[in-house]
Amino acid sequence: MKENIIQYLKPITGIAIIGFMLWYFSDIVAYVLVALFLAMMGAPLLKLLNKIKIRKRSLPKALNAAITLIAMLLVFFAFILIFVPLIIQQANVITSIDVNALLYHYREPIQNLKEFLVQYNVIHSEETVIQNIENQVRELIDLSRFTNFFGNILSATGSVFMGVFIILFLTFYSLLDDSLWKNLILMLTPEDQVDNMKDVLHDSKILLIRYFQGILLEVLIMMTLESTGLLIFKIPNALLIGFFGGLMNIIPYIGPIIGATLGIVLVILSELSLGNYDQVMTSVIIVVTIFGGANLIDNMILQPQIYSKSVKAHPVEVFLAIILGGKIAGIAGMILAIPTYTVIKVIARQFMQRMKLVKFLTSKM
Repeated sequence: MKENIIQYLKPITGIAIIGFMLWYFSDIVAYVLVALFLAMMGAPLLKLLNKIKIRKRSLPKALNAAITLIAMLLVFFAFILIFVPLIIQQANVITSIDVNALLYHYREPIQNLKEFLVQYNVIHSEETVIQNIENQVRELIDLSRFTNFFGNILSATGSVFMGVFIILFLTFYSLLDDSLWKNLILMLTPEDQVDNMKDVLHDSKILLIRYFQGILLEVLIMMTLESTGLLIFKIPNALLIGFFGGLMNIIPYIGPIIGATLGIVLVILSELSLGNYDQVMTSVIIVVTIFGGANLIDNMILQPQIYSKSVKAHPVEVFLAIILGGKIAGIAGMILAIPTYTVIKVIARQFMQRMKLVKFLTSKM
C-alpha cells in the first residue's frame, strides 16, 4: 500500500515542481512556448524543404530552417501590410464623426432618455443629457487618445524588439533541431523514466501539432466567412471587422462574443462617420446575423473536429479545462488551457495508468 502511494506521489510531486518552475520563469516560458508554436506551424513547410534535392543532394538544414522562418515572417508582414492601413483608416473614421450632426439627428431619443431618467430620479431635471453625451462622445473620439496609445506602444518598443529577437532565435533553432527541447527534457529525466518520457513527448507533440494547426485553420475559416458575408452586404470596413472577429476565436467560448461586440462597435462608428444614421441599426443586425451564422458553423463543424478529435477529449472535459484555465490566468489561461490539459493527460496516462480516473479520462487517447 505504501509503495503504491509513493508511486503516485512521485509523478504528482514532479508535476507540482515543474508547475512552480514554469510560473516562476513565466516570461522565459512564454518565449519558449511561442517559439515552439511557430516551429510546429512551420514543420510542414520544413518537412517539404527537407525532401527537395538538387543534384541528389539535400539542401542544408540551416538553409531550410531559415527559409521556413522567413516564409512565416513574410506571411506575418503581409497581414500587417493589409490590416494596419485599415486600422489607421478606422482611427481616422472615428475622429471624422460630426458630433453636432449626430446629436441633432438623435435629439428626440435623447430627450426621451432624459425624461425617463428624470422620472426614475436617476438625474435632476436641470441636468442636460445632451451636454453629458456630447462630452462623452468627444472624449471617445479624441485624437489625443490614439496619440497616447501609439506613444505607449513606441515607449515599449525596446522590450518588444528584445522579445521578438528571442522568439526568432529560439524558433530558428527549434526548426533546425527538432529534438533540441526533447533532449533537454530527457537530460533532466531520471534514467529509469526516460522511455516513458520519450512516449510522453512523442504523443504530446502529435496531439499539439494537430490542435494548433486546427486552431489556425479555424481562425482562417472564420475570418473568411465573416469578411465574405460582410462584403456581400457592403458593410463598411468589412475586412477589418472580419479579421478581428475571426482572430478572437483563439479565445474559447467568449472569443466569438468579444469579436461580435467589437464588430458592432466598429460598424456603428463607420456608419456614423458616413452620416448614415438611419442605416446604423440595419448594419448592426447584419453583423450580428453573419457572426451568429459563422459561429453556428464553428460550433457544429469546426470545434468538434478541433477540440474533441485533435486532443481526444470529451466536450465537458474541454469546457471544464477552459473554465479552470480562465480562473487561474484569465484570457491567457483560457487560450492555453487545452494544450496544457492535453499534455497533463498524456503524462497521467504514462505515469499513473493504474488510477481509475486516469483510465477513464485517457480511454480514447
